[in-house]
Amino acid sequence: MSTGNNPTGKGGFGDNPQDQANGRWKKEDSISYNYNHLLSLSLNELEEYKPVTVAQEIAYQAIKEASSELLYLKEVTDRTEGKARQAIDHTSGGEKITQPPLNFVDED
Repeated sequence: MSTGNNPTGKGGFGDNPQDQANGRWKKEDSISYNYNHLLSLSLNELEEYKPVTVAQEIAYQAIKEASSELLYLKEVTDRTEGKARQAIDHTSGGEKITQPPLNFVDED
């Protein structure tokens, strides 16, 4: 069967199914997962750790930097613990809104 740019139908994933990805996302490939994994290691285990994937390398370098650099610490903490709560200023142009709340109760 010939189609498009491969008139012979040879090669590609049909002949090499081992090269075909299943299209599913793996949590182990995420930077956040690797942050959590590295944070769970003992100091000795972290010293011996050897990253294999790009996500592991990025997480590993960020964890190492986080021990001495505030911006890296904030990034790692935000990714693993969630961002800290932030107050929201309900004003208009810096001035407080003085309009009274609407009364939806029928008083009749």
